[in-house]
Amino acid sequence: MSDELLILRGESDGTSTSGVFSLDSDLLYSPATFVRIPKGLKAKIWFKKLAGEDETLVALEYTYDVTVATPTFKTVHVEKLASKGEISIEKRRPIVLRGFTGREAFRVTWTMPTAVKAYVELGVELSDE
Repeated sequence: MSDELLILRGESDGTSTSGVFSLDSDLLYSPATFVRIPKGLKAKIWFKKLAGEDETLVALEYTYDVTVATPTFKTVHVEKLASKGEISIEKRRPIVLRGFTGREAFRVTWTMPTAVKAYVELGVELSDE
């Protein structure tokens, strides 16, 4: 399998102090609140870019089964934008999320003290290695 780098972008709604980013990409048919990891593959998150108009906490969450009525997501990584601005985080070693059964998924959430716009961009490689 040749590996593909998927660039996912999301924007908060600007009216809520917390929520789930709706992620979009040129490879997706429509925006999604979570991304399923195909069975036997790994989602390697190589970089994150965060931008916002105020302090924003951005969390990467993972679930073992997104097909149940109410999936249980657990936080696997958190980044904080301390004030208005933008930060880019690149990893020498990626965050690796595994697709054991094909029901695993990840999502990205935001939390902020006041409702403003926030933006996120992820570089995700889907790989069988």
